[in-house]
Order: sequence, then structure tokens, then C-alpha cells
Amino acid sequence: WLVAAPLSRQMNGTNCPPAAGKLLVDGQDARTKQEILQMIVQYLHDEGYTAAVATVQDEANVRSLDAQRARTAVRRLRRAVLDGDWPEMEKLVPRAIAGTCEQKVFLYAAYRLQFLELLDGGEQHKAFTQLTKRLKPLESCAPSPAEFRDLCYLLTCRSVHEVVRDWEGAAAARESLLQQHEVLLELQQPEAAEEGEALLEVVLPRARLLQLLQQAAEWQVESARRRVIRSSASAPSASASASAA
Repeated sequence: WLVAAPLSRQMNGTNCPPAAGKLLVDGQDARTKQEILQMIVQYLHDEGYTAAVATVQDEANVRSLDAQRARTAVRRLRRAVLDGDWPEMEKLVPRAIAGTCEQKVFLYAAYRLQFLELLDGGEQHKAFTQLTKRLKPLESCAPSPAEFRDLCYLLTCRSVHEVVRDWEGAAAARESLLQQHEVLLELQQPEAAEEGEALLEVVLPRARLLQLLQQAAEWQVESARRRVIRSSASAPSASASASAA
């Protein structure tokens, strides 16, 4: 909306300043970021800074490509979890999840699920190997110390339900795992790809950045003039002060 809307319309057609704490322009909005970047590129181009234009466009395109790859990795990771393809899941975690700590938290949850599935399928030996080789090194990532002890205790139980009361089978547990980590999987800056695409898609009015600066300056001047008028109207006149005396 920064591209085409005049500043007066961005202010809902008024000359009034925004309410306290209310932002007219959300700097974190993906569309706003796209349009600001496009206006910068347009201004640099109009002023003859061709090398700067190329640099900005190249960086935006690289970020776009990186974000697209991350989003693809997240989709593949979700599919690997739903399919129970744990080797594929392990390979995708570093690409799909940013941050070593976050990766370990997700891996612990995924290994725990794999452990429960093995026990539920009666594969105690494989479950023991999973516990010692996969889960034990990530014990510090468990939600609580008691949980890891419960997993150890499960090896002596006849059923997963003795400890995990809400166990509903592998398919439901895989869905639940993804739901519990949905926020983590979404933190892959999907907006960056849209920013890079916007450099090629958005058509700006001529000299859009200067137009907005001019409109902002006019609004500030008008706002200051109105404040002066209001102050003059509310101040007692000299004659009125003398009469009162």
C-alpha cells in the first residue's frame, strides 16, 4: 500500500496524528518490507547508482533463494516425520531449523517418538539402542529430568500406556509432534523469498520515495500550523487580560 496509496489515504483521510502507540506503517510486515526495498532501488536507479542497485538486488535474490530452500526443507521434514522416515528427518533438521539448541530440542522430541514407536511395536532391543545412542546424549533437552527417567522405566513395562497415558499410536503421535513444534518450524523467514520476488514484480509510480517524503513533510508542516492556531486560540488576549485586571 506504500506503493500506490497517497499519504492522506494512509492516514485514513485525516490530518490527525496517529493515536498514541498506534503505528501507521508496520515495519515488520512482509509487504511493507518489499515496497520499501523497491523504493530504495528505484531511487538509487534514478540517481545513477547502478552498482548499488545491482548489489541490493543480488542480495535480495540470494536471501530469497535461501528462504525458498529453507521452506522446502521444512516441508520435506514434515513429510519425513509423518512417514516415519527417521534417517531423512535427521538429514533435514539442520536445513529446516535454525539454531543448534532448537535443532537439539526437535531431535530429542523426534527420537523420543521413535523410541515409543519401537516399544509399541515390541522391539525392545532397538528401543534400548535408541535410548542409549540417541536420547541419552540429548537428555538435557528433555522437558524435565523426570521424563528421561520415565523413558528408561518404560523398557521394563509391558505397554507404552503405563507411562504415556495419552498414547494413541504412531500416526497420531507424529501429527502431535509437528503441532507441538509448529512455531519452531515456521521461524525460517518465509518473507525473505517474497522480498526478492517483489523486486521484479512491483511497479512503482515515478519517484515514489520522494513523493512520500514530500507528503510527510507537508503533513508535519500542516500539523505544526494547526498546533500554533490552536495555541493562539486558547491563549487569553492582552485586552482580555487587562480587563480582567
